[in-house]
Amino acid sequence: MKKLDSRVRITETDDISDRLILLYDKHPNLAADLFLDRIFNRMRTQSLHITEAIKHNRMQSKLGAADALRNQKLRRLRDILNGYRAMPVPAQSMAANALWTVFSKYGVKTVYRNYASKSSLLESLLLDFAEPGAQTHVGMLPGMAEALSELRQAQSDFTAERIAYETYWAHAAKEKTASELKKTLLELINDKLLLYVETMRMVDPDNYTSFAATVEQIIEEMNTVIARRSGR
Repeated sequence: MKKLDSRVRITETDDISDRLILLYDKHPNLAADLFLDRIFNRMRTQSLHITEAIKHNRMQSKLGAADALRNQKLRRLRDILNGYRAMPVPAQSMAANALWTVFSKYGVKTVYRNYASKSSLLESLLLDFAEPGAQTHVGMLPGMAEALSELRQAQSDFTAERIAYETYWAHAAKEKTASELKKTLLELINDKLLLYVETMRMVDPDNYTSFAATVEQIIEEMNTVIARRSGR
């Protein structure tokens, strides 16, 4: 019985473990095998943890994307202001310069701050631009109100993602990374389950042949996917 290719992805390892657990649950005749029961109890635990770790990684990625979006909107605001400042229309260039005085208190350097500092600075910037005097100048520059609205939305979206991330993280297991959990799960499948099942297929074919054949098929299917992806 071939082992699961070590190049398997984290998400694929999670999927394989879920399929193997489902298969085991469909073979009640194996419930009396205490060694196999211990293997699958460990697999259930590891599979749950790796699922949580994958979820954490995805939430972290979404948080990073939300932060990148607000950086983009801040730079766009800067570019619009600079465009109007350079225009040969005195009323608009004066309005833009007045707003630039507000913007320059924060500047694009804000994007290099940590999440908390950046959020605080952006909230302050948006409040300053909402002042009546600043709003008069904003109204003289087409597109400026929309740019501020987009920055406001990006900041609000980031805050929502951060709350979701921190709420999840406060209750999630923090013991191991997804990569570490993948390694543990791969060792459990290759060095424990497959070796044991192969042995038991020879010792007790009546009870283990069907189970072993399906385990083998699951592993072979995934190895084919990995080989195809790797160009082999």
